[in-house]
Amino acid sequence: MALLLVVLVAGAFWASRLVRDSSAEAALDNALVTSRIPGRTEETRRRFESLIEDYRGSRAAWAAHGYLAALEAANDRLAEARALWERLAEGGPADLAADAEMSLIHLDREEGRLEDLADRLENLIEDGDSSLPEDVLLFELAQTLEQLGRHEEARRIKRFEEVAPERPRVQR
Repeated sequence: MALLLVVLVAGAFWASRLVRDSSAEAALDNALVTSRIPGRTEETRRRFESLIEDYRGSRAAWAAHGYLAALEAANDRLAEARALWERLAEGGPADLAADAEMSLIHLDREEGRLEDLADRLENLIEDGDSSLPEDVLLFELAQTLEQLGRHEEARRIKRFEEVAPERPRVQR
């Protein structure tokens, strides 16, 4: 009898999770449709924010972080975009977190935060705490060092990548 109760409770939990995930995906689809209609920026923003709040922790809610961040960046709300991408990079699924990390790299470059970017990339490489592969981080670091005029350091990184291209990559 107790085993039957456990099975029923587990089944109900699993079914409710499927319904919740399905509802979250539908809400994401609706927000994306709205985002394609000119002049509906505020409604789109509200839909993404509502999805993030209502379906916290779901894959659709994490995806909404990325879409909302892109919307904010497109509307010159860079601080809001940065906060959303940072939250996604820190807590989202690995593939979405990697996209957010790349968006933050591009945002730092656009804003001229090259020294901060170089420091952050070096820390990510040293700590191994990134969803991006190590070769991508090294490439981005070399590019950033080039932009900073630190050509010799950038060349050393590029040379290291050529010498050891098959070593294990860092991924979360």
